[in-house]
Amino acid sequence: MLLLALDTATDRGSLALLADDQVAAELTLDTPGSFLVHLLPALDALFVQTGRTLTDLAAICVSQGPGNFTGLRLGLATAQGLALALNCPAVPVPTLEVLAAPFAGHPHPVAALADAKRQEVYLELFDCRGRFPEPLTEPERLAIADLPRRLSPPALLTGPGLRPHLDFLTAHLAPEIALADSDLWLPQAAMVGRLGRRRLAQGLTVPPPQLTPLYLRPAL
Repeated sequence: MLLLALDTATDRGSLALLADDQVAAELTLDTPGSFLVHLLPALDALFVQTGRTLTDLAAICVSQGPGNFTGLRLGLATAQGLALALNCPAVPVPTLEVLAAPFAGHPHPVAALADAKRQEVYLELFDCRGRFPEPLTEPERLAIADLPRRLSPPALLTGPGLRPHLDFLTAHLAPEIALADSDLWLPQAAMVGRLGRRRLAQGLTVPPPQLTPLYLRPAL
């Protein structure tokens, strides 16, 4: 089963092809603000690299947000258009879940953070002791100043929401709350695909016209 996975929820985008649970190819878009120009050429390159075609796809998985408004719209519109054209399932995958997924087996709660601007973050807590992250809370938007009071140690923090607030967090978090390695702060399309494959097996697909972003606040 071949899956296409897209992530455009942050300043670094990525896309991947997964054959069953194996990553056949993955490309990164380090071009903030210009995904519109580079996404489709990268998609073509992905299929050339693997020798596969769009008609081989069984489903399209896409990072749903919360995250960058413009990036989310582009990624979801691309997934929607492809799923409609190919008559294949569309699988939305929450971005905060994608951020927590690399920490499978971690003994403590994992707090996934995405930047919401205006001194705010998007937050969701996960139990990552199993193979896949399981939500402990609903996703929410809150002021960064309120974050230390929302976290009970011990815990692990990850996600792009850390970078703009590192000085504050270093000064105010309890010692038992650790920060993940910065190499793991950004979502990856390969992980979108792995989580999407699980959701596909669970029947958690949507008709392409109903593929909408998870914003947690109105888009500007």
